Amino acid sequence: MKRSRVRERERIRAAVQTTDPAALATYASLLRPVVASLRALAEDATAAPSKRVHARAYLRREMLRGIRELEARIDAAAPTA
Repeated sequence: MKRSRVRERERIRAAVQTTDPAALATYASLLRPVVASLRALAEDATAAPSKRVHARAYLRREMLRGIRELEARIDAAAPTA
């Protein structure tokens, strides 16, 4: 049985049919939560230190994780050369 992280990684990297408008719209809707999470983390990271909710190390780690996920999803949608 595959571990959940492996299944999640495979799901993120699954090929996307960019010529089908409905599939592309569904794909874009899956990106919105990732972007919203990154936005919240960036807002927290740029808040005054006294108003920050999370530690800098946590914010950095989670933002990098979100960026890697976006990159993987963009790579899955990009046509191969």
